[in-house]
Amino acid sequence: MPFAPTNISVYLKSDLENFAKNHDFIALYKEYCWGTDSWQNGFLNILRLEIEISKTAKNNLLRKENIFSVVRWGNLRNIQRIKCPETLVLPLYENAHLNEEIAENPLKLLSILQENIERLGPTYLSKVLRFALPSEFGAIDTRIIRVVGNGDLSSKQQNWLSLKVRNDGYGWYIPKNQPAWPQEYSKWINILRFFAYFLNNSGILCPHPEGFLRNDLRKRDIWMCADVEMALFSYASKQIV
Repeated sequence: MPFAPTNISVYLKSDLENFAKNHDFIALYKEYCWGTDSWQNGFLNILRLEIEISKTAKNNLLRKENIFSVVRWGNLRNIQRIKCPETLVLPLYENAHLNEEIAENPLKLLSILQENIERLGPTYLSKVLRFALPSEFGAIDTRIIRVVGNGDLSSKQQNWLSLKVRNDGYGWYIPKNQPAWPQEYSKWINILRFFAYFLNNSGILCPHPEGFLRNDLRKRDIWMCADVEMALFSYASKQIV
C-alpha cells in the first residue's frame, strides 16, 4: 500500500470520494494508452522503464540514462537541451525500507531533481519520480491539469488543483514560475494516495498486467499511486477529445 494521504481538506476528501464512487477506475486503467503502451500489450514500455529505473533507485541513485529514457518515452522535444549529472543521489530508501520522510514531504525528492536537472519542466520531473518509485508517485500531466486544475477544461466538480497550464503555440506545458508550483504537486500526490486507499479498501482490484507481478513491481490487485494516475490520465484524455 502507498503511504496514507495527509493534509487533505474535508471538502476535497468528499469530492474525491464521490468521484471514485461514480467512475470505473478499473475500466479507466485498462483504457490507458500512450504511444504503443496499452493494457492489451501489457504496458510493455512502461514495464521496461520500471524494471530499468527501479533497480537503480533501490540503491538511492538515478542515472542520466534513466532520465533520458523517461523523456524519450514521453516524446519530449529538444531533449538535447537537458543537462544533468551522470549520477544523482535520491534518498528513496533507508535500511532497505522506504524513506518515511516521503510520507510527510513528497516535495523533497522533487526539489532534488529541480536543483540538478536543467531544462526539464514539472511534467517530466514528475514522470521521472513516477518511474523511480511508482508506489508513491504519479506524473502530473498537462491533460490532467486542463481537466482537474485551473485549466481550460476544468469544472467546478473537479477543481482539485490550483495549477495552470499554457500553450504558446508549440504545445501545452505547466509553467514552473507560478505560485502554486511546486506545492500543488504535494497535494496531487496526496490525491493519488487517497484514491489508492479508497480503491484498495473498497475491494476494487487493480488489473495489473502479469509482467508487473512477475517482476515484483506490483502486489496483485493493489492500487499504487502510478496506477491511479494512469486511470486519471485516461479520464482526462476523454474530456479533452
